[in-house]
Amino acid sequence: MENNGNLLTKRNILWENVGWMTSGLLLIYLKFFVHELWKDEWQAWFVAKDKNILEVFSFLNYEGHPALWYLYLKPFTWIYSFLPLQEEYILSFAHLLPAIAVFYIFWKKFDIPDLVKSLFTFSYFFIFEYGLVNRGYILVILCLFLAVFYLQKDNLKLLGISLFLLCQTEVFGVFMAAALGAYLMLNNVKKYAVPLQYLTIGGILFVISVYPRESGHIARTQGKILSFGDRILTSVQGNITNAFLPGVTDDTAVFGWTFFGMILTILMLILFVYLFKNYKQIWVPLLLVILMSTGFSLFFFVGGIRQWGMMFVFFVALLSLAPIAFYQKRANIFLLSLIGLVQSIYGLTAVYQDITLPFTNAKETGLFIMEKIPEKVPIVAINKFEITPVIGYAKRKFYELPSGEPFSYFKWVEKIYMPTQEELRLFAKFKNVGGLVIISPKRLDPGRFSEATLGKEFTTKNIKNENYFIYTLAVK
Repeated sequence: MENNGNLLTKRNILWENVGWMTSGLLLIYLKFFVHELWKDEWQAWFVAKDKNILEVFSFLNYEGHPALWYLYLKPFTWIYSFLPLQEEYILSFAHLLPAIAVFYIFWKKFDIPDLVKSLFTFSYFFIFEYGLVNRGYILVILCLFLAVFYLQKDNLKLLGISLFLLCQTEVFGVFMAAALGAYLMLNNVKKYAVPLQYLTIGGILFVISVYPRESGHIARTQGKILSFGDRILTSVQGNITNAFLPGVTDDTAVFGWTFFGMILTILMLILFVYLFKNYKQIWVPLLLVILMSTGFSLFFFVGGIRQWGMMFVFFVALLSLAPIAFYQKRANIFLLSLIGLVQSIYGLTAVYQDITLPFTNAKETGLFIMEKIPEKVPIVAINKFEITPVIGYAKRKFYELPSGEPFSYFKWVEKIYMPTQEELRLFAKFKNVGGLVIISPKRLDPGRFSEATLGKEFTTKNIKNENYFIYTLAVK
């Protein structure tokens, strides 16, 4: 196929190098000197570290994510096992490598105007949600960008491998791979038979490895606080307005919809039609991926901004496939820059918040535990989901009841178990200690835990509004 290559004349090589290097240096600073790891970041690390490869595969139906991110992290967990390095730094380094690769491909291999590139680089999703936060979404972007790059280069085998790997990243990766498959079929289905075969195998493997989930999981993650009608509007607004214009509506990162948000959604759809009305090969894949993601949000998982942002990422990838005639229209560049400006304002605002506020209070809590609570004193966690990041910073496992076993990671399908005060005392006797420590993300009910003493609370203002309370309970 035709590659834009030198079609965008007078490419500024110096500016390209400054662009991707500046992005990388900013991420290095934020990751290693600012950012505090959240529970979703620690969760994947603990699964990769504490399970062997076969166990990782058997665990995927609890996570809802394919294997690629966990398999990628596995070698880095081996590094941790024999090098005296902090886990959070190894995880951040592991995520940094594909993040820098993404920026390199974006700046050096994609023929998009420099103004648009500059604004998109500091978009909320590139610089913060997927670039700074250490989650597997970065592999979605990397595999997607590689697929687009190899498509432009007409390297059909590597295109196929990229599509296969894209299906092993996230469910949104499968949607993107399918939408790119539609792009291939629109162009020349016979020519792209081999990449389409890789895509099909990748999709089948995704289904086998991730589904079926345990009974009742969907019901607990679908956002039952919303009616069916509200879920429709929330899903539509989330995958369009919240993804492309984050921060413009008050409910950008939460469930719900607004009349203003729906008006913006309609305007965004009109904008897409205007931009790509003469480019069916761009419009059809974009529409398909938005429809698939919206359907997933409606019937399976409503999601949030980190899921909806995949639509913006796919949009950026498609821009690299746009012909030179698309960028010869100044109106197109203006409209793209307008989207990029909104994105970069919200993105840099998020970065500023991460610099000035802790992400959660997990790090402060973990360091307190490491310094003040002896290893021999068992710590029982109330609500494993919220306590996981504290485990990462405390460098020790906590206990869960009713099993009485130490844990690091959690299962999304598990129900939260609330032990009684007597159960906690029985556990302390079993461990042959005179008392134990209880850690909870909320204050304990004084009626239920009448003899538990609040020893320390961590309620400093933080981005995620996640606080921790440490109690002591003596054995009588």
